[in-house]
Amino acid sequence: MYLAIHTITLIILVLANGGRHDWAYNFGALLLCMHAVPVTAELIKNRARIHRLGPKFWIFAVILPWTAFSVLFACSLFNPSFLTIYNNLFSPLLPIEYNSSLPTTPNPARSLLFLEFTIGLLFMTLSVLITKTTRRQIRACLSGLLIFGSFLAVTGALVKLTGSQQFLWAIEFREPVAFATFFYKNHWAYFALLIASIGIALIQYNHNCERNSGHIPEKSIAYALCTVVVLVSIPLAQARAATLASIPLALVFIYVVTRWLPSRIPRIATALIFVVLAGIGTWFMSQMVAPQFAQALERSEQQIENYKAKDFKSVKRIALYRDSWIMFKEKPIWGWGVGSFIHIHPIYAGPEFYKKDSDYPVAYEFAHSDYLQTLAEKGIVGSTLLVLPFALLGIFLSAKARWKNPISPSLLLGSGLVLLTAAIDFSLSSPAIAMGTVLLLALGVRYALLSRRAENKTQSS
Repeated sequence: MYLAIHTITLIILVLANGGRHDWAYNFGALLLCMHAVPVTAELIKNRARIHRLGPKFWIFAVILPWTAFSVLFACSLFNPSFLTIYNNLFSPLLPIEYNSSLPTTPNPARSLLFLEFTIGLLFMTLSVLITKTTRRQIRACLSGLLIFGSFLAVTGALVKLTGSQQFLWAIEFREPVAFATFFYKNHWAYFALLIASIGIALIQYNHNCERNSGHIPEKSIAYALCTVVVLVSIPLAQARAATLASIPLALVFIYVVTRWLPSRIPRIATALIFVVLAGIGTWFMSQMVAPQFAQALERSEQQIENYKAKDFKSVKRIALYRDSWIMFKEKPIWGWGVGSFIHIHPIYAGPEFYKKDSDYPVAYEFAHSDYLQTLAEKGIVGSTLLVLPFALLGIFLSAKARWKNPISPSLLLGSGLVLLTAAIDFSLSSPAIAMGTVLLLALGVRYALLSRRAENKTQSS
């Protein structure tokens, strides 16, 4: 049941333009935070002894750090560092006195929006990892997401290729950079990375079930076609970082498909077929997305030339990185506050952000690097309290898991690629991408834990 709620929540966020609405943040946070009840019940029922890890681990490595993060940055809502003159994101700021020994924020309402959703993601992670579920339920959840993602990929591609500004020929797009239901094409591409990894996982699982069945592997073929459609939509969206990140997924996909060949074929022949298929796939995709690829390549070449000349006006993300680092050095302990970048960056904005005859810089909502923005907004303490439990969960649970299964490695590859792109883009700023990435990581780990349990039961019997 809980996995179904997670799946429905993610689908709603995707349909809500990636969750980039205040109501979507609040709605998503409400649904996710409701999982505090089953998580608490499970911990009490098992006396915090779960997955052969004792209460000391769950309390001191996970619960206390995340509780400290939540409480400390909730205090920032009552410790504002500025007053906004107008009730909007572009309001000038008036500095006021505040307690510098505690976290702060220039806009408590905006911070609350981001903070409650972040806390919801923490509860979702624990819910996936410790509440009761089965491998069959996980595969059902993944199948639903793959079908949904494939439908969006097909419809989004049709809109892009036909030049229409109406999604499903009914919903008008006001933004030229939109794709499918997402406001921003890059965010669609990151979501497609996650969906493609799901497709590869399900292909492997169903192929293992169907290869000795004596009939055509129709499920494997259907999942493969869905995965191809999703992968093609990534370069079609002209998302450069996601396109590069999709290369490892495409190679893994081709490798998985070549495993359908009869086992009696020599390995050299299989390798040659792999190379041929990779070449054909590359040529096919390059022809299909040739105009979009040419535009992206031309833009990249121009930006590289400007970067070499240290002209950051057309490569503003480099200037954003520089300004974000300066912001972090000004307040390295607690940062400027959750969701504060759009308010604080104008104070540190370089000349690249000022238009001619303007005394005010152009406001940017995100730093185009989720990790730099996290440091600037949450500081060393907040970032450590938030990220360290994830790292400890990964390390300790990995030792208890069985990774030789058809599902987990693909899920971790897809979510890992999205996390990699977050270093140079604001992929995790979309609630749908943030939730999808964390959900796939948690599902990958949980599936491996359940596989270990099934293996132990088989061996004992």
